[in-house]
Amino acid sequence: MSNTHQPSHHQLENGQIIPVFTLPGTDGMPHGPWDYKQREHLILLFIRGITTNEEREFLQAFSKHYASFREEMCAILLITAAPVIVNLQRQEELHLPFPLLSDPKGEIISRYTNWENTKKSLTPCIILADRYGALYQQWIAENEAELPRITQLLEVLQYLNTLCTP
Repeated sequence: MSNTHQPSHHQLENGQIIPVFTLPGTDGMPHGPWDYKQREHLILLFIRGITTNEEREFLQAFSKHYASFREEMCAILLITAAPVIVNLQRQEELHLPFPLLSDPKGEIISRYTNWENTKKSLTPCIILADRYGALYQQWIAENEAELPRITQLLEVLQYLNTLCTP
């Protein structure tokens, strides 16, 4: 059965190299995990959109602690199913310090989390890849509030940095 009728999800395995992609960002540049490989850890945030207060608060927390993520040698890419123009409006509204990428067809999203093509809907997810591009941890939840807190992510990054010294 195709993913137009059922949600699709490809569970990644810890240690697996995360799928490579390039998506357009609100800055007019293409972005992908290989831009950070061998230099920085990478957090991929997959959210439905930036329309609810919960989604805005979730992203504002990442914005507020962005310097802490950078101190842990970690970059962040945010991916939604919204078109680039909608993401651009949200980027300007929220002043997000990290790239906001657009995948309206869900081609990349479906490689990482649940994707329902008929509704153009995804299940929120956080992917943490080490600086070598290998999956370290994956969190999938019904909503953003059920995903790990910033403090937990920073603790995991601190531990990861003890394992992956440059």
